[in-house]
Amino acid sequence: MSSNNKTIIIRLRVDAATANAIRTKADSLFNGNISACIRCATLQYNREATPSLANSEIAASLTAILRQLKKIGTNVNQTARQINERMKVSPYGLSASDIQPFVLFRNDLSAIWEHLNQIKERL
Repeated sequence: MSSNNKTIIIRLRVDAATANAIRTKADSLFNGNISACIRCATLQYNREATPSLANSEIAASLTAILRQLKKIGTNVNQTARQINERMKVSPYGLSASDIQPFVLFRNDLSAIWEHLNQIKERL
């Protein structure tokens, strides 16, 4: 965008805190050019101005699910490592109790699946 084409002035009223935040952002990202900062922010922004309560609830739910999945993944890896170590000592020593943790993991994953379906219905 050439500076020769910029003939229209748009005024903007803000409070002191917002003005300072805009100046700081413009200083750090646009060499102090507030107009370029505001143009970039407005022309590239395609979403609603403030996130809705539903979106923040969904984000919190997804964060909790990711935490649960990470725990399950860690537990699966530890269990598999233990089974592999036992199999090295006795290749035919696998018992039903070795498989039991995987049943618990399946139950945990079923609960997560249900939670994800509830989130999907809210979208």
